[in-house]
Order: sequence, then C-alpha cells, then structure tokens
Amino acid sequence: MIAPMSAAHDTFPVSYFPVPTQRQFARNAELIRGKPYERYFSGEMKLRRDVLPALKRPMSAADALAPEDVNALLEPGYHAVENGFCELSDGSAYVASHVPFPGATGEMYGWWFWWHSVEPARYTLWYLYNHIAARPVNRGVLTAPGLTHEQRYVGTTHHVDEYIGGERLRIAIHFLDPAELGFDTRRFAEAGIVGHACARVRLRDLPLEVVTMVHLARRTSEGIEQRSRYWIGHDVKLRAFGAKLSVDKIGAVLGGKRRMAGERVAYEQLLHDQIEFTHLASFLPELWSEFGPHVPDPAV
Repeated sequence: MIAPMSAAHDTFPVSYFPVPTQRQFARNAELIRGKPYERYFSGEMKLRRDVLPALKRPMSAADALAPEDVNALLEPGYHAVENGFCELSDGSAYVASHVPFPGATGEMYGWWFWWHSVEPARYTLWYLYNHIAARPVNRGVLTAPGLTHEQRYVGTTHHVDEYIGGERLRIAIHFLDPAELGFDTRRFAEAGIVGHACARVRLRDLPLEVVTMVHLARRTSEGIEQRSRYWIGHDVKLRAFGAKLSVDKIGAVLGGKRRMAGERVAYEQLLHDQIEFTHLASFLPELWSEFGPHVPDPAV
C-alpha cells in the first residue's frame, strides 16, 4: 500500500477571488438554499501549504510527462514533479497535481463523479466561487438501474460552466475509459488504482477539442490520493460536419496553442485543481455517509 506523499491537513484559507467569482458565490448560495446538503456549502476554500512552492514558478518542461507515457503513472512511488505547471515547446500547457483524500475510498470517488451532476446546485459544492453548473447530455444514465458508478459517467458528456481564474468557460467534458488514452487498465489493481476520471475536453463556443485530462485515485494507508495530469492545447481537433479534423500542427506553427494555453493557463489550471480537490477531499467521506447510494436520493 502506498504511503501518503504529504499531510493533507496543513492548509490555509484562500482569500483572493476575482470579482466575477465573488458574484457567482452569491448566486450559488441562493441556488443551494434549502437543499438537504446546503450545510456543505461552507464558504471557505483552502490550499495545502506544501503546494505553495509549485505555484511560485513554472516547473521544468523536461519533467513533464508525455501523453504517450501515461502508464508511468502506474509505477510505484511518485514522479519528480507531482505538483507543477509549465508551457511546452509548441505553446501547449502541462499541469501535474496531487491531492490526498484522507478517509476516502474508490467507491466514494466514483460516486462523486456522477452524483455531483444530478442537479446544478451539487456542482457548486465542489468550488463555491468558480463552479456554475454541470449538466450531463444524457441525464437518464444517472438513474438507470444496475449500473456501476463508473458506468454512470464513463462514455458520457457533461456540459460544464465554470471560472478558471476570472475567465468564464463553457466546455464539454467527454469522460473516457482510461484505455482510450493508452492506459493498460489490467495493471490498475496491482498499482492500487481504485478510481478514475479521464476525459477529452472541447470548447462549446468554438468547435475545438483541446484538452486531455487524467485523474487517477490511488489507495494509500490513509485513504486515497488523486494524481492528475492535464495537457492543454494537446491534440487539437476541429469538429466539423460530424468529423474531427486535426489542426494541431497548424495551431503550433501559427501560435494558436500559446494563445489558447501556455504558461498563464497552466498556472490557473493548477491553482483551480488544487483548490477544488482540496475542498472536495475535506468533506467527501462525510457527504458520502449522508447522501451515498445507500440513501434514497429525492432528486432522482
């Protein structure tokens, strides 16, 4: 069993929120008012103190994991950089993020990735200031009988509205079987992988598929830990006439990748990931105990 990389409890409150996200917080507080899980809308977001060095300066691009090498995440131990951000040579962005979830299990993790999308108010619990809504294209799969947690989101698309920094994004997250991104899933059990949320992400206001996202939940002696990797501006595809056309090379040559991603977006994504998942880790076991699948859900 993996020993946890760092203590999860040495945190401090986040005090900077752009004005648009302050206004979103007020709207979210109204949206969640009267919901049975309203008490989890706590009003305070935190960061782990050990992440601060990773936010002060970009990591070396030489330490970035290549998308074709994702099975390195199944090896024991940790990589040279588990928390970091950088711009790659073609202008795309890379982010690595590690968040411990004390007391959590793989079942809780898989449950969360569909439960939070049942109604928009639930999505706000995850990031009180920056999250607006997550709407599954096929909501019926959330209530279909006899499915595992993963079957309720893998293969589906969620339309998500959220702020990354002060910028409002409208994206579509298409969750994939990790094997579609090159993972040897036969190794998951031996590697201690007990949960996953892997996806390709496209912009809803432009017909572009632009991000590869990997979240793996690995068992530790204290619960689980999430190890995430984002490649932003990676394998860019134009969706047109029902087909996907690669515009990756031309995007790099013309500087489109750097404008779309680059160092600035990489930093904002790492900060966003750390805040939202540190917050989720702080209440997931308790939320599961109160609202998990063993409890009838009045919204479904």
